[in-house]
Amino acid sequence: MGKPLVASLVALAMVGLSPALAQSHDSHAPSAPPTTLRGWAEGAQLFQGLGDFHRKIATRSALAQRFFDQGMRFIWAFNHDEATRSFAKAAQIDPRCASCYWGVALTLGPNYNMPMMAESRARVGWQAVRMAQANTRHASPVERALIAAVAMRYTGSAPIDPSNSRPLFQHYVDAMRQVAARYPNDADVRTLFAEALMNTNPWKLWNADGTPGAGTPEILDALRSVLERHPGHPGANHYWIHAVEASSHPEQALPSAEALKGMMPAAGHLDHMPAHILQRVGRYEDAAQANREGAAADLAYLKLTAPPDYYPMYLIHNYQFLASAAAMEGRRAETISALRMALRHMPESMMIAMPGLDWSAGFLYDGMIRFGMWDDMLKEPAPNPKLAGQTISFLQSRATALAEKGRLGEAKADLAAARAFIAAVPADAVQGLNSAKSLYEIGQLKAQARVDRRNGRVDDAIAGLREAVAREDKLSYEEPSQVFFPVRHLLGDVLLASGRAAEAESVYREDLAGHPRNGWALHGLARALGEQKREPEAAAVRRQFTEAWRNADFSLTSSEI
Repeated sequence: MGKPLVASLVALAMVGLSPALAQSHDSHAPSAPPTTLRGWAEGAQLFQGLGDFHRKIATRSALAQRFFDQGMRFIWAFNHDEATRSFAKAAQIDPRCASCYWGVALTLGPNYNMPMMAESRARVGWQAVRMAQANTRHASPVERALIAAVAMRYTGSAPIDPSNSRPLFQHYVDAMRQVAARYPNDADVRTLFAEALMNTNPWKLWNADGTPGAGTPEILDALRSVLERHPGHPGANHYWIHAVEASSHPEQALPSAEALKGMMPAAGHLDHMPAHILQRVGRYEDAAQANREGAAADLAYLKLTAPPDYYPMYLIHNYQFLASAAAMEGRRAETISALRMALRHMPESMMIAMPGLDWSAGFLYDGMIRFGMWDDMLKEPAPNPKLAGQTISFLQSRATALAEKGRLGEAKADLAAARAFIAAVPADAVQGLNSAKSLYEIGQLKAQARVDRRNGRVDDAIAGLREAVAREDKLSYEEPSQVFFPVRHLLGDVLLASGRAAEAESVYREDLAGHPRNGWALHGLARALGEQKREPEAAAVRRQFTEAWRNADFSLTSSEI
């Protein structure tokens, strides 16, 4: 997951499932998780299309082994709750299977996208730890070592949250480091060790200046050692993508992106994962296709079973990522369709129950603004004002549409309303991995610049957009970005319109460094070069634009729309 949804999952873990959300009529809304080991085993089934990964464990039951293997496959694909269900079923089939209980304890605990553990999950997880420990006489030495390590993540049945997580995470890392040292040729152990390290610093593996974050070099070493000997390992390829996607060289994970294609076609999140690299290197159609396949696989999965907790959130992520990729290649119809599909799976009750999700609901408005759909935007109904992020996005996008229609007085009124909402937002509120106010203020600057430009205040528009760019550059890495389309696309166009082609050229080149081969910036760069009478260079860029825009259903006239 890229994680515009990470903070939402954390909120869900902290507050539990609200009654409104549990009663939602959306069949794909998260449901209340089981509260017993037996409850987790209910509904378990064997799925097709999950590849052939196998890890031999100490069990005499072939069926328990099959469910265990399936649990491991779901771990590698980040469907942790279906993994728990598989492991719990395996333990039900073979109550002496220590590793089956280990799998339950591992998957109920924190992961890269859910760095917490609610009390109900901790209670079952701790029971599983004790059952695993009670059956270690039936286990192999490496199984016993993994069981001892996972126990370090628990303090009895106490939940895990920011107040107590750091020492528990570190104890688990230290224990897994010892297991990995003892079994250096065990690819699964080394991959699980890398994951343990990743979970101590989720989504902050790289600093803004391109230097590695705390623990990142050790993560890279562990995963690299696995992939050198086992290039088809599903978990190592998945985690390698996360380990390098925010680095200065995401292209080093292209082999993993290619390896994951079709590896586990029924695992929607694994189908989607190549997009995290393909988007970064400018392969937008390939990124879109990964998300189409991920969404299709998740919809097929949701027809077969009711997930026991939060996995449907990954479906929303697929659609939002699909929209981001499609928008970059000028696919207007698919962008809007994908964003509407995302909203279809984001009922109002879910957004109210999960603070930090509703700003991304406003991506639909961003999509309309991206493609100049002013009349469509003005027909959109206002969201529930309890959803501050979505409401702010709505008002900012509506103000933009009104400005473009020449209705400047109404646009200013909507901007004032948005400003009042922003002022009421708590300073510590977050959307995804970023400060909510930071995102809202970037949106406000973008909308204000549109109004200023249409009002003839071009210098003010440029100043506001430069400030928005500076703020955008300081945001934490997320994929897709919580700024749905880059601010530089607006700034470059205003600079061109004011006769500052050289400055526009610089802006577009900066954007292409961060978003390679995107047609919006290529179109603007070609114009900037042409206006500077650098025709050979402009012609070369126009050829690049033609290639980038080959799948578009939208005729581009400027990088502003």
